[in-house]
Amino acid sequence: MAPQTAFAKAMTHPRYLQIKNEILHQIHTGDLQPEDRIPSEHQLSKQYQVSRLTVQRAIRELVSHGLLRRVQGSGTFVTNFRHRFSLIEVRDVVEEIRRLGGEPTTEVLLHRRFTPPEDIQELLEIEPDTDVFHVALVQSMDDEPVAYEERFAIVEVYPDFLEQDFSKHSVFDYLASRSVLEDIENVVSAVLADKRMAIMLDVNQAEACVRVRRRNWYKGQCVTLTRITYAGTRQVLASRYRPYEIEKGR
Repeated sequence: MAPQTAFAKAMTHPRYLQIKNEILHQIHTGDLQPEDRIPSEHQLSKQYQVSRLTVQRAIRELVSHGLLRRVQGSGTFVTNFRHRFSLIEVRDVVEEIRRLGGEPTTEVLLHRRFTPPEDIQELLEIEPDTDVFHVALVQSMDDEPVAYEERFAIVEVYPDFLEQDFSKHSVFDYLASRSVLEDIENVVSAVLADKRMAIMLDVNQAEACVRVRRRNWYKGQCVTLTRITYAGTRQVLASRYRPYEIEKGR
């Protein structure tokens, strides 16, 4: 099979990167579906007229990103991840679901003003006995739960928080309309689903989950704390960026 147009247009890039991007393109367009086996290293080296070492580098990077998996004696297959959410970029889960071609629904579990526990106080950098707003949501894609989302917000910055209907309107958009992302901290960790989380995400208890904790500072003050928990076997977090732009502060 001759290389596709996307590959031909990328000839200025290193050969391994051309092959990697071509496979990525086929995954993103659906030409390669979850659990599809990709051509062998021998076939790819012949197809693109490169050494097997070049092919191996491209495959190795896609395996390390969680997009491909090797099966001893059987070949290399597309990972069965239906949902791929952003890791570095600050995006709305609802919009991410739409971007992936799904229909989002939001179930509001909690929507309140309360005095948070000590660990939340420390993360928000507030004094003891200070009230904050809190919303807990289950975000679903095509009626399948994909994320459990919690938002904690400083009362003074978001005074009409309790008046919002977050089942119909995005909490992300609401917060963004009243503050600016000036300084952001992202922390990613692995957690095991307890009984409550397993029910909310429709996974097995003690299944591995991925949690993203994000803090946002506005006018020198920490104003929001976000915790989003994804079912680890159904979602993967991935980001693509240009390192030199980050180094320049772009």
